[in-house]
Amino acid sequence: MTPLTHLRRGDASPGVVLAIVCAGVVLAGLDLFIVNLALPDMARELDAPLSSLSWVLNAYAIVYAALLVPFGRLAERRSRDLGFLLGVLVFTVASAACAAAWSVTSLVVFRVLQAAGAAPLTPTSLSLILATAPDERRQSSIRAWTALGGLAAALGPVVGGLLVAAD
Repeated sequence: MTPLTHLRRGDASPGVVLAIVCAGVVLAGLDLFIVNLALPDMARELDAPLSSLSWVLNAYAIVYAALLVPFGRLAERRSRDLGFLLGVLVFTVASAACAAAWSVTSLVVFRVLQAAGAAPLTPTSLSLILATAPDERRQSSIRAWTALGGLAAALGPVVGGLLVAAD
């Protein structure tokens, strides 16, 4: 199978590419804010003071922001699709590890790994859209990508609250 970095427009279904990369961006956006409302429950579960959990939020945000540009640049130089897939893999494995965290320190370390996985998703997803969308659909594809990313960030606390209420 030909990697997407070698595709010309028309070689991949723009709709399929848009759906897949938007799913990745939604995961990264949700995860940035999804734990906010769960902090008191996490403190209780991990038997830690609430004040010690600030790094659960901050570590993700700092690492995600710091790695967006370098990972995006690296993926552009090497392989967009490989960068995206590697980001999804690291993000998914780190998310499972967060669920199994046994202490605040382990949770913070796994959140850092989550952010390192999420960081390449954003720039490579936009790059993949630009590489596959036909000229007449490029603007609407970028609008959809932007809207879904913003919606995911806005829904993060809501989804987090629903998950806390369901547990």
